[in-house]
Amino acid sequence: MKTNETSYSILLTSTILILFLILVSSTASAATGQSISPKLNETKITTSGSAGFPDIYGDRIVYLDWRNKAQLSDIYMYDLSTRKEIKITTSELALYPKIYGDRIVYCNMSDKMGGIYLYNLSTNSETRVSTSGMGYTSIYGDRIVYLNELAGNDIYTYDLSTKKETRITTNGSAAIPAIYGDKIVYHDWRNGFLKYSDIYMYDLCTSTETRITTSGSALLPAICDDRIVYYDKRDGKCDIYMYNLSTKKETKITNNETANGTHPLYGTLAIYGDRIVWLDRSSIEDLQPGENLHYNIYIYDISTSSGTWVSTSRDLIYYLDIYDNRIVWSSDNRTDISNSTVDIYMCTISGEDMGLNDKQKSQMEKNKSMPGFDIVSSIICLFGVLMYRRR
Repeated sequence: MKTNETSYSILLTSTILILFLILVSSTASAATGQSISPKLNETKITTSGSAGFPDIYGDRIVYLDWRNKAQLSDIYMYDLSTRKEIKITTSELALYPKIYGDRIVYCNMSDKMGGIYLYNLSTNSETRVSTSGMGYTSIYGDRIVYLNELAGNDIYTYDLSTKKETRITTNGSAAIPAIYGDKIVYHDWRNGFLKYSDIYMYDLCTSTETRITTSGSALLPAICDDRIVYYDKRDGKCDIYMYNLSTKKETKITNNETANGTHPLYGTLAIYGDRIVWLDRSSIEDLQPGENLHYNIYIYDISTSSGTWVSTSRDLIYYLDIYDNRIVWSSDNRTDISNSTVDIYMCTISGEDMGLNDKQKSQMEKNKSMPGFDIVSSIICLFGVLMYRRR
């Protein structure tokens, strides 16, 4: 009997030790995998030499193009799955395209037909949803958000399900709205027009506005889930900050040693999931002899607090967006002032999961946060069996 007990003890101890080592090994492998730099594959989407302001959702990229007349623009869409381009508008005065699902929203700046329009890709139909909007647009689900620059710079929202328009701000000093879920973010100069700007958030469920920053120097917010990112020059240099709505905690993402290290212009900052992309420039110390400072795209992973350059070309980059593992931007290949071509480019981060919905991705993140869970379960079960046999 004593011999059996000793054998069981030795077997139990050895088994637990082996499984523990496997657990440690798998955890270390997961940690090592997170530190590997992603593989980036760049693709040129357009060849017209006159495309800009891209926005991406799934396999579809929308952008404006002035290929027919130098000063006028229409909205086009490129389908990555079919590799086909479709012309969406014919007004020649369409601006600020955004896409969500099979819906494209944009602004028509013409005198007689001005306003906010919606194009449904499923029905190939165009609808004028508002005559009050004449500025930047954003869309999420059934809700369209836009800026009315003609009536004092205020933000409006239009609900496609109820066909109801609602005025969100009344100060006449709001700008650059973005929406995610029930929350709209924007910057506002109410405390000093064009001088003191802060980030605000409006909750459509509670009809309440919350002031996010108090620095007086924050602008151009973007939102995804419970995270808001924005530029702020509170320290005299333009840096990127992130505010977590769940924890109510602000985090400084960049720490530029030179002024204007990041490019604080409309469309140069975006967020999707754990990734933030923006225009940044390398430090003076990194420049080669005879090389000038230039802005390029940088991607930052919130979960690992690490980042890498996406584009290192010397072209002028004006606008960018991100969806899942794809980043799009417009780049000006300017050899001289008289020979300037602007086209849409895309970078794909290879080796990443695609096509998952938010719920699936959330569950995957939970599983990733528990490496070796199955092994731990096996240890517990085996321990129970051996103890039962011991009896």
